[in-house]
Amino acid sequence: MSAKLCVIGDSITGGVVYRDDAARYVKCRDSFVNLLGAELGLDVHNHSRFGCTSMAALSRLGRYEEDVAGCEYTLVMLGGNDSDFDWPEVARTPDEPHECNTPMGCFEEAYSKLLDRVAALGSRPIAMNLIPVFGRRYFKWFSKRADPEQLMRFLGTTDSIEHWNEMYSLAVMRVAASRGVPVLDARSAFLFRRVFDPMFSADGIHPSVEGHRKMYEFLLPQMRRILGAPSAAAC
Repeated sequence: MSAKLCVIGDSITGGVVYRDDAARYVKCRDSFVNLLGAELGLDVHNHSRFGCTSMAALSRLGRYEEDVAGCEYTLVMLGGNDSDFDWPEVARTPDEPHECNTPMGCFEEAYSKLLDRVAALGSRPIAMNLIPVFGRRYFKWFSKRADPEQLMRFLGTTDSIEHWNEMYSLAVMRVAASRGVPVLDARSAFLFRRVFDPMFSADGIHPSVEGHRKMYEFLLPQMRRILGAPSAAAC
């Protein structure tokens, strides 16, 4: 009988990519979650939701608690939307202070509660850190609906976007470590590459089809270790 894996996350774990030819977001059949499930023989119950934040995931957990309780493992991948901003509002008042969608203290509290509730339901939580943001590409994407010059008055540099993303990724690892929860390192699948442009969709935040494939390849041995599954012979 295959192990059951519940997934709580956003559009990244939901397998969303942006298709340039169709000019819209679509779900990738060969997402890293689907590929891992097929390779490891997992019965995957995916509750990922586009735009999901930690607080939204926590509030929605009651809708599928029975599903979580029935799964041996629950993968949690959140933080990307929490670390983002209301960019049109930033553009309107660039000289005012602005918080991320979920302030850091609130994020850590919600993420901690989510891991604790998963564990209390009898499922073993697995955290996943954040994939990077391709700052320049993402800025070009979201500045289509807000004044770029006003946005840059607030940002100073597109590197700032990447720094906020990294800060929330570190928070995920910090919270997980405090609870002895294993962490899947998806971030390094991108950082190990000298050029990671092809791994991103046009928006600079969602993986491309190639990105999902590279994430799967990088995460597979990590998942094997966490699940205690036999590893392939070393080369």
